[in-house]
Amino acid sequence: MEIEKKKYWILLYGLFIGVVFDIFFYNKTLGINYPIFILIILIGTVFAFWKKYGQLNNRAWLWAVPILILSITFFLYSNQILKIFNFIMILYLLIMHISLVSKTNRADWADLRFLGDFFRRLFVPLKYIHMPFITFFMMTDKGNKDKRMVFPRIAIGLLISIPVLAIIIWLLSSADMVFKDLFVNISIPKVIKHFFLVLAVTIYTICLYWSVLKAFDGEKRSIYSPINWKRFLDPVVIITILFLLNLVYAVFSVIQFTYLFGGKSFVLPSAYTYAEYARRGFFELVVVTVINFAIILITVSFIRRENSKVYIANKVLLTLMVCFTFVMLISAFYRMLVYEQAYGFTYLRIFVQAFMIMLFFLFIINIVFIWYSKLPIIKTYFITALVVYTVLNFANVDMIIARNNVNRYFNTGQIDMEYLKGLSCEAVPEMVRLVEDDDLRKEVLVYFKDKKLELDEQDRWQSFNYYRARTSGIIERYIK
Repeated sequence: MEIEKKKYWILLYGLFIGVVFDIFFYNKTLGINYPIFILIILIGTVFAFWKKYGQLNNRAWLWAVPILILSITFFLYSNQILKIFNFIMILYLLIMHISLVSKTNRADWADLRFLGDFFRRLFVPLKYIHMPFITFFMMTDKGNKDKRMVFPRIAIGLLISIPVLAIIIWLLSSADMVFKDLFVNISIPKVIKHFFLVLAVTIYTICLYWSVLKAFDGEKRSIYSPINWKRFLDPVVIITILFLLNLVYAVFSVIQFTYLFGGKSFVLPSAYTYAEYARRGFFELVVVTVINFAIILITVSFIRRENSKVYIANKVLLTLMVCFTFVMLISAFYRMLVYEQAYGFTYLRIFVQAFMIMLFFLFIINIVFIWYSKLPIIKTYFITALVVYTVLNFANVDMIIARNNVNRYFNTGQIDMEYLKGLSCEAVPEMVRLVEDDDLRKEVLVYFKDKKLELDEQDRWQSFNYYRARTSGIIERYIK
């Protein structure tokens, strides 16, 4: 069995991961340590199934690409919000990757039931929590004819080593003061914390790979059959609904092109200025867009195919709805741009705009799905959303916010310095422009001083981050 051949390898690999985890992350800020650690995990997965690639789902190795790309963001950027989302996303993709490669999943990865596989693979290792201890304590010497267990002999070696090490350390401490300080400064509580951290990570890693290889060896599990959804929506009823909705959306679209996109060349009702008109209704439009998205997806998935002409008419009306929804998305996006010019840029406003861009691509997919219902829609949605999310990670959101807010300050004299100071290191290169402003110079330099102290506390090689290092260099020009 595969598990029997590799149980000692898993034991050593688990210990290695535990030690690396402690060195990389204990009291360390996430930086270059995170992508290196993820790479080690992926390499470990490769070796766990060494010489068994013919039995694996080799397409699943492609998921290692987004995992590595997203992990690199911890080395490049320091946006705390995206770090939290990336940590969750990478964990999900990593468990999904291991499950799919080893074919231990019961549901297809695009099936909602796959969430059960995810949590199972996350928590099933706890069922094998006894295995690392049994494997270690029952380890035998294959080179010995008597097959004597290794653990008792290791224990004897440790007991003999204690007095010998005590004498050696005492002598070396007398010979070298630096060596003495190293051992004098050792904190027993700290050593205990390190020990239990290494032990916990080691045991979980061993149990995770043990459970995967156990399932890979042929552990009995039922495979979920694809769900055959019943088509129950009446096409005539749907045509009526879609026709009325499109009628309303057509009127709305005409108004957008007349008053919003037409700018100030058209006369608005006396109660509104153009700026007030443009800034209103953003979130309502986003909600309507999401409702349309649900209507289109549900209709295509569940409408009955009674008559070919009626079915085609539904497709035409759905396509028309998508076109009107594009107008709403553009309108909402434009309104947000006007709103940002008036009130400034924030994380929420940028992320909502990114969400709208993602919706734009998803609606393009919907058009394809309307006319080609065999498209694996959920998989296409997921991959598209993942691509947009990955691009967002590399868009440098903090720099975009800082640059636009600083530009807005020079144009209007308005700026929220507290919000600007709450951004990550990526904002500092843009904030340097404010040093030349007499009104803000003092406040910015005080912020730089505080930021330097914060960066100095994170000055370890494990926590190395490109923008933190760049920010530190920029600040040193102004704070000596």
